[in-house]
Amino acid sequence: MNPRDLLRPRRRARLLAPLALLLAAACSSVPAPRLWVLTPAQPPAAGDRPVGAHLPSVIVEQARLPEYLDRPQMVTRTAANQLKSVETDQWAERLSTNIARTLARDLAAMVPADAGMEDSARAGLAVDYRVILALDAFELDASGAALLSGRWSIETGDGSKELAAANLALRETPTGPGMGAVADALSRDLASASRDIAQALRRLRASHS
Repeated sequence: MNPRDLLRPRRRARLLAPLALLLAAACSSVPAPRLWVLTPAQPPAAGDRPVGAHLPSVIVEQARLPEYLDRPQMVTRTAANQLKSVETDQWAERLSTNIARTLARDLAAMVPADAGMEDSARAGLAVDYRVILALDAFELDASGAALLSGRWSIETGDGSKELAAANLALRETPTGPGMGAVADALSRDLASASRDIAQALRRLRASHS
């Protein structure tokens, strides 16, 4: 074997080593994405909650969203048929879960109610009402407004009958730049939807009391 053939792999390794270092440095310089969650509405004062009263049991189902929204990256609409995925700003958990969790916390305070998501801790427990939120849009639209549109419904605890429902078309203007302000505006949209649903739950409860 020619001795030069033995040296070629070593030379190749010496040439590739600096390139590997540059690639590693480039990857390590990519900043971690900022993570956001929706925030519940301000709960009412403690004196507004009935003391010792039986609270209705409410299950909030996983929110129903278009697949393009139920992803880690926050999504904005730049045109009627064009979307932008924001890699640097992401939801801290699955968006459909975060919406349902925030809605449950809102309803617990606004009705008030024993409200939560369906999970193993609630399996087998009696449920008075079931809330479904199906959204067509939950995003920053092309005009710069935070848009929530869709439909909510309230069913009996076993899901056999729809008791109340309404369509939603809500818009909030972000109070500042950045996706944190968008998350805040979407939280306000969801709080408005929560108030509508809470009012319907109170009416249903009063009609059956």
